[in-house]
Amino acid sequence: MGHARTEPPRPLKTPSRIERDDRPETLRSFASDVDTARGHVPAAVLRPGSSEAVAEVLQWANDSGVGVVPVSSTGRRRRGDTVPQRDRTVMLDLSGMKRLVHADARDKIVIVEPGVDFGTIDHLLKPHGLRALRPLMPRAGKSLIASHLEREPLIAANDHWEVSDPFGGTHLVLGNGKPSPTGTAAMAGSLEEQLAHGHRQMLSVGPANIDFLRVVQGAQGTLAAMTWAAVYAERIPVAERAWFASADGLAPIVAMARDALHRRLGNALFIVDNVQLAMLLMDAPGEFAGLAARLPPWTLFISVCAGRQATEQKMAWQGDDVAALAAEHGARLHDQLERRSAGDLVRRLRQPQATSFRDAPLGAHRELFFVQQLDRVERFVEQVRQTLRSNGMGNAALGVYVQPMAQGVNCHIEFDLLYRPAELRTLPLDDVWQAAAQRCADAGAFFSRPYGRWRDIAFQRDTGHRSMMTMAKSILDPNGVMNPGRLPY
Repeated sequence: MGHARTEPPRPLKTPSRIERDDRPETLRSFASDVDTARGHVPAAVLRPGSSEAVAEVLQWANDSGVGVVPVSSTGRRRRGDTVPQRDRTVMLDLSGMKRLVHADARDKIVIVEPGVDFGTIDHLLKPHGLRALRPLMPRAGKSLIASHLEREPLIAANDHWEVSDPFGGTHLVLGNGKPSPTGTAAMAGSLEEQLAHGHRQMLSVGPANIDFLRVVQGAQGTLAAMTWAAVYAERIPVAERAWFASADGLAPIVAMARDALHRRLGNALFIVDNVQLAMLLMDAPGEFAGLAARLPPWTLFISVCAGRQATEQKMAWQGDDVAALAAEHGARLHDQLERRSAGDLVRRLRQPQATSFRDAPLGAHRELFFVQQLDRVERFVEQVRQTLRSNGMGNAALGVYVQPMAQGVNCHIEFDLLYRPAELRTLPLDDVWQAAAQRCADAGAFFSRPYGRWRDIAFQRDTGHRSMMTMAKSILDPNGVMNPGRLPY
């Protein structure tokens, strides 16, 4: 990024009916993020208010040869995927499209626009008896649709059946400017007409055997913009209880998690080490180090819940099963750790966070994540720790988070390296972290969501991916207007 521009390019004529922001401070705010210090300043920020307006912007971009970077989250972003990679680019800011279009408590499905974020979604859904499926403590300003498009893992592992979940039908505007509803959103009629006829956009695959949604997910805005989506939610439970199951080693925790998933037991379920758990439980940065030192090395967090029918009976047998699994695998079961209750963590997991909770302890963090199998987690923990030790950083605060996905078929493995911002001047963090990523790749890590310098690692191992991606790009965005330069097409 050393040759990126820091001043806005020459004025650009944009569609007159679309709200436009040319303020220099606004433009400069999109030229960097937490992980990208210096990108290109966009020529304008365009804020369409409807699917039709989005299509108009993309059609104009195709006619004008202008790049378009879609964005829907607010606040301080990271990972670089919304920082322009070239001049003559505009931001397609969808954060103002904030409607909850429809909510269906019977089918547990809601229709939202891309500006609906985790800070507001549960408030919007509460009157309907629903709450959102969510990743681990997302930022309040994180767009619900953006999170699911990025395939951020859900903590409700048993509600995650396959990669496109929790999406049902969606509405895309492809890079060529043409609308393309997906799944059962591709039925005849407008969205309003479909809803009036009782149709529900519950299936993600389609129309016919086409699955554009699966192609667009994880594409980092390089193929299309999503203007609304039907996403699954969960009913607000009548009763909910949670436990910490801890052990000195990772193996019994993984075994307990695997059996719980096999039995479809658990609402929220994930594995963390003591550092990651301290981040989740601490009330103030000053207590982080002491709390992490006192917590068990490894912990499985598991919650269970019940609705209106047979509430007490369901809670009782689920509690008995959790206790039996802990005893079977030699894990210690706790209602609280260091005077922090598991029930309190249930509530924290649903509280909007102004900034990333991972930055709270020391001020900043580096993240590394990929997909693998649950029974292989331990080898990657050792690979990353060994990389830190060999570079003189063996005492660095390293958090580990393991999130089973697709009911335990695979898992998200995440490492969070915590540091103070001033340490960037003295520690080779970027090179060490890239070395850790390379070692994990050599050990079999699958980088399904490659950001920044991981991108080269993800694509260098299978050149066939590039030809398939290029083909998809040529069909959906033939003029290359969507987020140009972001992925190696």
